Amino acid sequence: MSGYTIPPVDVITFGSPCQDLSIAGKRAGMAGERSGLFSEAVRIIREMRYATFGAYPKYAIWENVPGAFSSNKGEDFHAVLQSLCRVIDPAAVIPIPTDARGGGGGGDH
Repeated sequence: MSGYTIPPVDVITFGSPCQDLSIAGKRAGMAGERSGLFSEAVRIIREMRYATFGAYPKYAIWENVPGAFSSNKGEDFHAVLQSLCRVIDPAAVIPIPTDARGGGGGGDH
């Protein structure tokens, strides 16, 4: 599927398989073989924005499990945020999220 050729939409919603991020799984994280769907969704979003001169999609919604916040000591969720922000600004730098106590997001909550 190509974001260049599919009809533009306002919202793209997607999920990537949760087994690699779930606290019930092996915690392979975003580097796990099942998590590649995330990269495909970002590619489609990037292509659609390019094809529509940045007009579409206006929103992207990623659904996953709570373990996505703590997978790889929070680095996987950071990578998700950064990947989505870099669709619009390739130089975007996103601060590493912190938990409610002010520390790194690495705990298993």
